Amino acid sequence: MHRRLRIAGALLAVAGLTAVAACGGPAGGGEAPRNQLTILWAADATDLSTDNGLGLQVNAGVHERLAIYDALVALTPTADIEYRLAESLTPDGPTRWTLTLKPGLRFSDGTPLDAAAVKFNWERLADPATKAPSAQIAQQIAGLDVVDERTLAITLKEPNGQFPTLVAQSALTFIGSPTAMQADPAGFGSNPVGAGAYVLKEWVRNDHSVFEKSPTSAIEAPVDRIEVRILADETQRYNTLAAGGGDVDFTINANTAAKAEKAGHQVVTGQTDGGLSLQFNTAKPPFDDVRARRAVALAFDGAALGKSVFSGLVEVPETLMRAESKYFADVPLTRANREQAQALLDELAAEGEPVSFTILTPLNFQQVAEWFQSSVSGYRNLTVQVEAAQTTGQQLFAGDFDATLIGLTRFIDPYPALVNFVSSGGSTNFGKYSDPAVDAAARTIVTSTDEAERIRAFADLQARIAEDLPFAGPFYRMPNWFVLAEGIDAAAVPILNDGVIDLTRFRP
Repeated sequence: MHRRLRIAGALLAVAGLTAVAACGGPAGGGEAPRNQLTILWAADATDLSTDNGLGLQVNAGVHERLAIYDALVALTPTADIEYRLAESLTPDGPTRWTLTLKPGLRFSDGTPLDAAAVKFNWERLADPATKAPSAQIAQQIAGLDVVDERTLAITLKEPNGQFPTLVAQSALTFIGSPTAMQADPAGFGSNPVGAGAYVLKEWVRNDHSVFEKSPTSAIEAPVDRIEVRILADETQRYNTLAAGGGDVDFTINANTAAKAEKAGHQVVTGQTDGGLSLQFNTAKPPFDDVRARRAVALAFDGAALGKSVFSGLVEVPETLMRAESKYFADVPLTRANREQAQALLDELAAEGEPVSFTILTPLNFQQVAEWFQSSVSGYRNLTVQVEAAQTTGQQLFAGDFDATLIGLTRFIDPYPALVNFVSSGGSTNFGKYSDPAVDAAARTIVTSTDEAERIRAFADLQARIAEDLPFAGPFYRMPNWFVLAEGIDAAAVPILNDGVIDLTRFRP
């Protein structure tokens, strides 16, 4: 008999999103002690600086960052704020907040993590010369004043009643050593220094990285050593777990989760709103025309995808939000309609604009992209190519794509995930979508402290998205499945945000 635990989920990730965690035998064979944790991951991080544009959310490198930096604040699976390195983050008015740090925090290089260090990190993110992926988030801050060693006074440019949630789900939550950053700005991403429970000891790109306990950290983590191994193939990762090479296999593949349960593994499930979507690059043809966006949305049959690729195991949503969400609005998603899709494609072709595009996809969504490519092969005036890449972040941030399969519309709290995804200048609005009605609703969601007003604004946002289609989907919900090996109890897998394993509390 195996135990199944349902966890409320969160915003997903991304460009290059995939993760797996396991604790068990080392790569060279033999049985590892239980205080060693081996993490199996589908894609390596581009770097391990404090900022990859995503923060403490499931994506390549998130567990490594959590090990190195820990977090000022984090979001729980029920969308509550958890204070970690920060003691509190409290409002002093519409645009003013006060951050208080816990006492005695030190980076692994021995320097203090104090208010001045937080100020340095946030100002560095905001500096245009740094070209940080999260610059637009940090630039929402107008001023930072060090009150004392543990206290930082924060002034925002505009009112934000949800600032702690923004910090928890962005790069603002990761703080690196200013001394190390200044000593080697270009190399910090390869030799990161934080105040987390672990330090990076070895990193062979696209193969493995090793972390050991930091002697200066105030965090008492039960696991002594963490190894991150890169295994891009979904089947290989599961087989590694089944063969005793790991203890926790994180997957977003419903077939893997079902196979694991059938084999008797405990499976921890995390459910979220949103799901896998196709984000359009609205800054260039063909998707600068809403008719092309609608034609593709009408051609993408999520129900058929679920049956064909996932044996009917995935939930195909009818609305963006689940009915149990307080932000639910009964705004139907675009349903597949071949006749309407073909009519729009023919209309565009008659104007000399047949729809031809390439889907950029991380490897874990490649099967979905190729299924769609095959499913629309019978359409006139529609040509679809697939470009699969181990990591897609650089192309997305550069706007070098036509459309991309992405999980960023999967979230536990719609702010900041959904807001950043669709509002003008949003940090994950890779498609450069811009609409005044969406922006107006987004401003209310961010600035208002009246929850009823925010709920109405979310309803307006969902209605406009369904009409103007900055993305197609979601095609299916994207829960996390943590497949556990024998001897690991579901209760031993502590979760943050949308499915990040809290390695500092993992007790194998």
